[in-house]
Amino acid sequence: MRIGVVGHRGYGAIPGVLRTLSDLAAELGVALDLEPELHEETGLGAPMHDVGSLDALLTLGGDGTLLRGARLLDGQQVPILGVNLGRLGFLTTLSADEVEDGFRRFVRGDFRAEARMALDAAAFDASGAERRRWLALNDVVLHKGGFARVMRLSVAVNGETIAAYAADGIILATPTGSTAYSLSAGG
Repeated sequence: MRIGVVGHRGYGAIPGVLRTLSDLAAELGVALDLEPELHEETGLGAPMHDVGSLDALLTLGGDGTLLRGARLLDGQQVPILGVNLGRLGFLTTLSADEVEDGFRRFVRGDFRAEARMALDAAAFDASGAERRRWLALNDVVLHKGGFARVMRLSVAVNGETIAAYAADGIILATPTGSTAYSLSAGG
């Protein structure tokens, strides 16, 4: 089993958690592939080069780190186990204190994967040329940037136009992303 590890190096708990995971991986016969920066910093595991060979992904940080890990997988159907090393973590499953037991259960397959909707979004210019494309677990935000003007936006789903707006931007959110927007609005 190959497990990729993505982490936010701003958390002081990262080195200790990585040492624990490295020891457990050796005990359980699991290969850890760390994102190159984490591998260089710690010398643990192997550098992660091919996410296509991963059986699972472990993220160390918070919700932002989990979302970054999901983007890295680029739509592959790979389970993600998120470890929260900060204050808030709605998408993450474990705290740093739960890593050992949670990792053992994860490797044994003793977990329930929760499928999440993702958006495959694209922005087209007025001539119909695709300017940018995103795969998003949370949301896609299109806005005017630093320009003081209103844009004309046409929203289509599966090629069928569903609405047109004159606005300074638009947020397209999955159920996961709408929860975050609800919380930030006091919901």
